[in-house]
Amino acid sequence: MKKAVLVLLLALCMLGTLGAAGTTESSVDTWPSEAVTVICPWAVGGVADIVNRKAATFGTEVLGQPILATNELGAGGNVALTNYLKNKSNSYNLIFGAEGAFSIAPNVDGSDAIQFTYDDFVPIINLYSAIFVMTADAKLNVTDLPSLKTYAQGKKIKIAVNGVAGSEAFLAKALAKELGFDLELVSYNGANLALDAAAKGETAFAISHQSQAKGSVEAGILKPVVVFDEKGVNNDVFKNVKGVGEYGYTAYFRNRCFILARKGTDQKIIDKVRNAYMTILEKPEMVAFYKSMMIEVDPMDKASIDQHIASVAKIVKANR
Repeated sequence: MKKAVLVLLLALCMLGTLGAAGTTESSVDTWPSEAVTVICPWAVGGVADIVNRKAATFGTEVLGQPILATNELGAGGNVALTNYLKNKSNSYNLIFGAEGAFSIAPNVDGSDAIQFTYDDFVPIINLYSAIFVMTADAKLNVTDLPSLKTYAQGKKIKIAVNGVAGSEAFLAKALAKELGFDLELVSYNGANLALDAAAKGETAFAISHQSQAKGSVEAGILKPVVVFDEKGVNNDVFKNVKGVGEYGYTAYFRNRCFILARKGTDQKIIDKVRNAYMTILEKPEMVAFYKSMMIEVDPMDKASIDQHIASVAKIVKANR
């Protein structure tokens, strides 16, 4: 009798194991069966935040479940990326990342405090490409790099940036090194907040996205100095603004913002999320929105994102 009961218990355990395995596979196939949260580790009102919220409006249409856009701030994104490690693979939580966390922060002073690596995540899709612009208090009449170099002689220049170890901070440091002036970085939890600081006169300069500086430039409060790209830009707001590459400098790159999942996430889920966002990015409404934000649709895949991370890391190491 005891032997029969033992055999029965073992059989039930095996059925339970098979059932659990079946449930796991089924959950991957039917993912998502609840809302998906996409975390932006930067400030509300910034470009990444606005893009996140705009894309989320199409969530139910493309995934069959809502996409919830949220923010978690701190240390230029590093707090959110660290906390995200609590998620397991196949989580309903996804997060934004950029070159600041994976190419710059690990290669500058203080890198020993970082508790995550790029390998803790799986990149799914890049959402946009953007060119950083440096703006100056209009009263200074600094409108290009030669006038910046002249103005900066004998001064410590305050530049507002998004985080002390982010993309903007590195670009500011590299430019100061090239031009030979003393620099004081003033850190904020978002490029839009850094831009506001310059517009209010709290700092003399700021580095931000073009769309964030648009209003202050149009109002004559700030003037563009340079963009961090190989060539300059020339549009309705930023007219004939040269790129640092045109001055012979090599410390520049475009800002990318990509969606990440936790390491080990099933490829079926990765593909499902990527296909959903590809559909979103192709919508005419989204294309028009990107144009108004002065950013470009740039749906890089994992291989291209890997290459971007490695390329920026190489630039950082050569200019630190």
